[in-house]
Amino acid sequence: MSAALRIEPRWTDLDPVGHVNNSVFLVYAEEARARFLHTALPTSWGPIVVVHNEIDYHHPVVQTDEVEVSSAVEAIGTSSFTTINIIATATHKCATVRTVQVVLREDRSRTRPWSADERTALEALLAAGSKIPR
Repeated sequence: MSAALRIEPRWTDLDPVGHVNNSVFLVYAEEARARFLHTALPTSWGPIVVVHNEIDYHHPVVQTDEVEVSSAVEAIGTSSFTTINIIATATHKCATVRTVQVVLREDRSRTRPWSADERTALEALLAAGSKIPR
């Protein structure tokens, strides 16, 4: 698990009710996930693409909240992996975002299996993330 990314919502993140818009949760998760993966897989970062996102909303976020977004690897497949992002304030778990990503071949035509080094790095992240409460 990487250090959590801290975000202060901007007024442009808000919906008419004053809550952070549901689509912005994906932006928060993407920013945290990108930093997390760029650090963990620096040579494989470019060919990794998102193929699925899933969000469970638990509690609203308002502009005065400071948000923390944590990232972990939840599962590893042959050419894919799933990350989990927990978006929370100091007092509430606000959303859980699961993202499935795949690694592409050099020509970007289709997926490829993880290299031994990539798999080792992902397995280390998976082991570290297993200690994080969901």
